[in-house]
Amino acid sequence: MPGQVGEIGVGQPWRTWPVFAEKSPDFLDAVASYLEQLDRLSPQQRQDLALFKAAELVNALIQMRERKQAADRVGPAVAQASFALVRAAIRDRQIALAGGERTDLREPVLRDLIDEGCRLFHAGKKDPDLYQRALALSAAQCIALHEQLKVALERYASDSGLELPESLREAVQQAFIEPYRRP
Repeated sequence: MPGQVGEIGVGQPWRTWPVFAEKSPDFLDAVASYLEQLDRLSPQQRQDLALFKAAELVNALIQMRERKQAADRVGPAVAQASFALVRAAIRDRQIALAGGERTDLREPVLRDLIDEGCRLFHAGKKDPDLYQRALALSAAQCIALHEQLKVALERYASDSGLELPESLREAVQQAFIEPYRRP
């Protein structure tokens, strides 16, 4: 809903949420700046971006667990398939789901947000300040897309073709959705 993020931005109460307790003023300012951009998204753009964000968050958690050889990892085949799905979404500007359904990510505003996240993430591997900006963009997306993310996560989990255990979906919910819920 246009204006929804703007309502969060008024007085910026999100700055006091526990997830931001240890964050620097520069980080919080970057989140605020990204929230202004996200506020301009239409409801359909929010829904489409939320589906991409859900795929990205699932993939991030899978890749972290694989690297750490965590006991609850999904295995290299699912990790590679998850990575391939997200990479294809970035490259092809669409998310292909089971049954042939496709979510279009070609609109310039969506393309620019996704490209900015990728650019910051990759550049952030060598520059801690840019990595913090990537995290700020991700946090702003989690705030702005909060109402759409849970549905998008379930849709992605059921229609991506990946075998994602319930525990993984719950972990994404706990790590990336719940902390960004309005109190």
